[in-house]
Amino acid sequence: MALNLSREETRPIVIGSERTKYFRSIRVSQLAETPKNKLKEGELTMITKQSNNIIPIIHRLVTNEYGENYWFNGCARYVMECLGEKDYDYWFFAGLTGDVFTQHYAFTKYSGDALSSYMLDTDMDGDPAKYTEEIFMKCGYAATYISNRNLQKNTEMYLNTLVAYIDKGVPVIVYGTPLVGIIAGYEDYGKTLLYITGNDNRPERMTLEKLLCGEPENPLLDNPFYNYPTRPGGWIFIGEKKEHRPLADIYREAIKAIPKHMNVKTDLYCFGAEAFRAWAKDIENGKFDGMKPEDFDTWAYYTNYVCVLATNGSCCHGFLEKARELNPDMGFLEEVSRLYRRTAEMWGQNNDRNDEDSLEALGGGFNVTLEALQDKEKRGKIAAKIREFADVTEEILRVVNDGLG
Repeated sequence: MALNLSREETRPIVIGSERTKYFRSIRVSQLAETPKNKLKEGELTMITKQSNNIIPIIHRLVTNEYGENYWFNGCARYVMECLGEKDYDYWFFAGLTGDVFTQHYAFTKYSGDALSSYMLDTDMDGDPAKYTEEIFMKCGYAATYISNRNLQKNTEMYLNTLVAYIDKGVPVIVYGTPLVGIIAGYEDYGKTLLYITGNDNRPERMTLEKLLCGEPENPLLDNPFYNYPTRPGGWIFIGEKKEHRPLADIYREAIKAIPKHMNVKTDLYCFGAEAFRAWAKDIENGKFDGMKPEDFDTWAYYTNYVCVLATNGSCCHGFLEKARELNPDMGFLEEVSRLYRRTAEMWGQNNDRNDEDSLEALGGGFNVTLEALQDKEKRGKIAAKIREFADVTEEILRVVNDGLG
């Protein structure tokens, strides 16, 4: 008869009992070790994956009624705000990029809104990876630009990177055409992303596929404002701070870059005084003759450039004042500011004075019509006025160069 100990109750084993028991064989299995529940503080870490998250700072990307018309600067400001950088606001980046000092003009129908738009657009021979790296390195930060093509090749990897950024409270910049904004959060493990652009004060939900920036197969077709071709873009990740750069040095370098920006001319576009002259030449030479009203894209063909001269003439002064405050030897910036104010007056900023000689009064401002641009007498006056902006820009360039020595 075999004794099945598994059916026996647990009892103590007593050696030398009154009754003798004989066991033919005993099988001993290894006993389970009792775990030692001793954990050091912070030793136990739960690894979980959130399905939804949003950064804590949510507001409009830009406020265009305050002149914040260059959206890349709004994106850069947003990220820096989330990183706790109080000095790197919208106007800081508008000056750092040169956007708020530089007139631009494209020889084709181009809808880029600022100097930075050209630098970030590969269709305009821009190098967005190099440009973003240089801009943020001026602030002491590392930055990585991932093109839409690479995003599509490695979507899962970059989505995981984006989720990690959001979980740390840092947004990711989206830049393309028409998509310009920041990704502020995610839902359903990243299948839906929360995207802020323009003057919207709350993020909109957008699928990951749609936010893979500007490819022809998934353009943002539901916004009638964008009636020009989409262009590929990418995502910009702002990394760790590499060095602390003195604010005075950053402002000084931005001022020193103004002449370089104003002397750019390629086969596709030009900046500075030459931008005004090329714009006037096209108007005067009949660029719009024979164009049908339905083909006249007012923003892309014309008022974009009005917006730039109006914005810069009215809004560059804060950066110039800060640069002069941080660098007292740059007293010449007061004259630079005066000249930019002159361009604002020439545009028609003080329209309450009924200045008949302003660009707006001549019908060449935001109130432009295709009819005016096809009328030789009217467009001749408009072109002449635009050339006056070129003359003032040349004077700005002279003052800056003389001041820098």
